[in-house]
Amino acid sequence: MHAIGIRSRAHRRLLRAFAAAVMLAMLGSPPVAAQGRRAAPKPPAPQAAAPAGQPNLQGDWDPENTGTFDLTDPRTGGGRLDEILNERAGNVRVRKPSRVVDPPDGKIPYQPWAAAKQAVLGEHMDSPTLPEHIDSQARCLPGGVPREMFHSQLRILQTKDAVIMQQSQNHVFRVIPLDNRPAIDPRIKLWMGDSRGHFEGNTLVVDVRNQNAKGRFDMVGNFASDNIHVVERWTPINPTTINYEARIEDATVFTRPWTIRATLHRGLRGEGEEYWEDACHEGERSAESMIIRSAAPVAVPTTPGTQP
Repeated sequence: MHAIGIRSRAHRRLLRAFAAAVMLAMLGSPPVAAQGRRAAPKPPAPQAAAPAGQPNLQGDWDPENTGTFDLTDPRTGGGRLDEILNERAGNVRVRKPSRVVDPPDGKIPYQPWAAAKQAVLGEHMDSPTLPEHIDSQARCLPGGVPREMFHSQLRILQTKDAVIMQQSQNHVFRVIPLDNRPAIDPRIKLWMGDSRGHFEGNTLVVDVRNQNAKGRFDMVGNFASDNIHVVERWTPINPTTINYEARIEDATVFTRPWTIRATLHRGLRGEGEEYWEDACHEGERSAESMIIRSAAPVAVPTTPGTQP
């Protein structure tokens, strides 16, 4: 009888737990008539006030044309397979305006040797045969400045002494001092470089040096050396729009300085919503599986449980 009593009490507890779960599910479910409707978009979350004397850049921002496939023909890399199939079918894709606004032709002013190197990288972007053919972004590595500005959503925070920029992908962030501290030693090279900022009226001006040049501007292989010097200008033109401009100098690679421009729009995330990182990890091994076998077969490491 004692054993039967234990089983009965356990059975009753199980039934009570099941009934409670059903009730919670019913209370939490919307009426049937409403289940097919999409929820109305939430208004943007109110932004914290900027420190005195600073324009308010705070909040979440999205580039108007996202993606870092090609700086001179902006688009994402995720639809590349569809593009290849359409090209083989004879369909012509309409190019988007280049992010390069100076020179006026929208092209990057490479020195001859650099143009030849970029052509090789671009030729092998869909059929890499060497590790250096693979874009650093495929390995979850930071793209540097200005590439990360177009890679993913951006969150900006401001204090009296610094502007903080956090990307939603690849663990990328920047802390931009505003206190006139000296630059670091030019021999120190960093993925996102060393930034120093100040305000000119309504514009945040950021001087970026000390990049290690291990990243690229895009997937098609546009690149610079570790002598690159970038001057960014972040100008809010209304509460929901920022004009972004970057002037790029590198006498090692380019024949002249050149400038890119883009528009960022405020992300429509509601108050209280968390900013989740779309994390990728450094050394991500799927990049190795992108290397195809050439005439001399190459052993391609694979993640356990996958095929080369």
